[in-house]
Amino acid sequence: MKKILLSLLTILAPFVINAQTEAAAAAPSVPLDEEGIIRYIEVVNETGTADELFKRCVKWINKEYKNPSTVTPTRDAVTGKIVVRHIFRLQNTLETGTVTEVGDVAYDLNIQFKEGRYRAELTSFVYKKASRFPAENWLSTGTHPNPEYISQLNEFALGLLESLKEGMKPEKVHKAEEW
Repeated sequence: MKKILLSLLTILAPFVINAQTEAAAAAPSVPLDEEGIIRYIEVVNETGTADELFKRCVKWINKEYKNPSTVTPTRDAVTGKIVVRHIFRLQNTLETGTVTEVGDVAYDLNIQFKEGRYRAELTSFVYKKASRFPAENWLSTGTHPNPEYISQLNEFALGLLESLKEGMKPEKVHKAEEW
């Protein structure tokens, strides 16, 4: 009986190892800083003074978030800095196709403004459960069963930065028609 069980395990082992390798390969690469922390940083050149860019960003925040005053603990026009602290929800798709919510990931978005440009930095991704779990731990092999969570984090971060870019563009001024 032991020989049969050992033979069966020997046959199945490569498939289990291969499944784990494929799952790890499915997760996208995320930007890590020198300390191994997930950090998305973009410096975007945009027309306008630091004050104009600050005001456009506030307008974008008011559209993007349901309760903008709560998610922005720092809005300092003098130093040209806004800090956004918010969460997004992770989802898990079951084999039946049902989508379930599995938890929240908190993040910080730091935005700084200078003449003709702004810098957006997304960092401090923390999976919120009974205890705080840094999202960087998902990158270690075998620490999280679902590599799709890293994909969702990456998709969310890139989408948020793209939305910020669109919101920071100057409004088009329409000339009044002369007739």
